[in-house]
Amino acid sequence: MSETLRTVLAAILLLSAAINLVRRQWTLNIFALGLQYVCIFLLILEVRSPFLAGIKLIVGLMVSLMLYLTLKSSGLIESTLLRRHVSSGEIFRNTIALVLALISFLAAPALQQSAFPQSSQLLLTASLGLILFGLFQMGTITEPLYLVIGLLTFLSGFELLYASLEFSRLLEALLTAVNLSLALVGSFFIVKDVESGSE
Repeated sequence: MSETLRTVLAAILLLSAAINLVRRQWTLNIFALGLQYVCIFLLILEVRSPFLAGIKLIVGLMVSLMLYLTLKSSGLIESTLLRRHVSSGEIFRNTIALVLALISFLAAPALQQSAFPQSSQLLLTASLGLILFGLFQMGTITEPLYLVIGLLTFLSGFELLYASLEFSRLLEALLTAVNLSLALVGSFFIVKDVESGSE
């Protein structure tokens, strides 16, 4: 895979994480989460075999589908074509997303030089961006769906960073189980939130 294509994939990856941070439109958020996992799959092929990278893709798409079906069965899915006014919160989060992306791009070379010399700068940029976006999303929102997406984004960044450093079958299996468990727990809290809101 060419360096230009990998750079485009990293940019799409960070853009999908930014969409989940900025926008509050659930169909779009689930689509962006699925796109995030597709980009991780293509980027991680640099350091993993297609089989192992494929496991991450399948788990990511299963997680996205699980959350989508939970939202659909709860009647919470709205059309992505529905026009919504941009709120002041979205403008604030958009500014933060730009700052976090800039920090990722600027910090990656120094991190590579000082702490992770065996990792490529592109993987470091992508993983650092996902970690920052995930942390900020978990710290600024209390809705179950966005908390779960923030946790999954943070975990994806950690997985990408770890994949560039070394390989452990046990940890890969553990991270797969954690991803699926987070989706199950998130689905439970989404349904519980809907039920408590309807009472």
